[in-house]
Amino acid sequence: MRIIILITTALLMLFHSGLNAAEKDNKPFIVVLDPGHGGKDPGAIGSSRSNMEKKINLNIALEVGRLLRSKSPDVKVIFTRDRDVFIPLGDRANIANKSKANLFISIHTNALPRGARKAMGVQSYTLSLKSSATNLEVEKRENSVIQFEEDGAQRYSFNNPNSSESDIIFELMQDRDMKESVNFATMVQREMVNGGRRRDMGVLQANLAVLRLSYMPSVLLEVGYISTPQEERFLMSKRGQTTLAKCIYNAIVKYKQQHTGRMANLEKIDIKDLEEEIEEEEKAETDNKDGNATTVAEETTDNTVENASSEPVFKIQILAADRQLKKNDRQLKGLDADFYKDGGMYKYTCGTTCDYNEVLRTLKDVKKKFPGAFIVAFKNDVRIETATAIREFKNNSKQNK
Repeated sequence: MRIIILITTALLMLFHSGLNAAEKDNKPFIVVLDPGHGGKDPGAIGSSRSNMEKKINLNIALEVGRLLRSKSPDVKVIFTRDRDVFIPLGDRANIANKSKANLFISIHTNALPRGARKAMGVQSYTLSLKSSATNLEVEKRENSVIQFEEDGAQRYSFNNPNSSESDIIFELMQDRDMKESVNFATMVQREMVNGGRRRDMGVLQANLAVLRLSYMPSVLLEVGYISTPQEERFLMSKRGQTTLAKCIYNAIVKYKQQHTGRMANLEKIDIKDLEEEIEEEEKAETDNKDGNATTVAEETTDNTVENASSEPVFKIQILAADRQLKKNDRQLKGLDADFYKDGGMYKYTCGTTCDYNEVLRTLKDVKKKFPGAFIVAFKNDVRIETATAIREFKNNSKQNK
């Protein structure tokens, strides 16, 4: 009986969402912004007790909302919280569900345990019903808010990711929402990496309660590591928070245009200033980590790419993990992947070649399994700027003709 009720509820949600989609041209585009944590739940803590994740998340969300309201008036902005208060995970999702939102964006700040190797970069998560060993730490951290809720264990028991009911409901709803979730996650990840000049740690999937309870395209963003001093400074700064807010705003505007045909002005980001700041971050990181970032060649003989010449080598990065994966790990989706280590993260690649044209062709196929995949470049087993490698490849091609 319980299963029948849950399935009926899911079908009704799908039916109503279909009506909303048909009427979308006559209604505002509804975006729910969810600043993670808050109140008694500070989230991750930085080098100072006053540097709290909840503050970063809220400031970025409020700035995104301000930009949307001032520059894209056809967007209706709803906050799950607009001040420092604690909101249970289920209530956050209910706000989005009751508003019949077109998009749900949960904003968070990443962290590694104290004593762990440093990491930098942004990640965009969509829902995976089953827990993943790769992203287990993220799942534990972002779902840990349940401990602050009096009836948390009971309240979310029906969302047990291993239950048959959850499987059935997920199957009914994933076709409608999953593709669009990945679509937006890819767009916002691209904005943060290209526009915000943040390090790309990929579009990933994890079993996150706030996404599991939301019945619309939904993403959870990890906008940087507060546990890494260089990135903590960026995240706590007005410039850093404004930059990330502009990236998220631009992605929303582009996504809205896809679905409504209505466009709004994009926000410009001062790339020159950002690049100077990033150079300082990378210099500080190099000085501090004493060679912690290593390539596959330093880690393993099995995964080493032979490159006796000094030609650039192109690879396709598919995901980043905080631990080494087995060759047959399901997260690799059957691909024969190498890895290199950077800032304590294992970054997995495939399609190794010295031919840029070849890696472009391969990328199209890889994106069918990993929509957030992108090209990286190495020279003498050290990662270099992809644009630099492309220029060198083109110059070498002209000389060889």
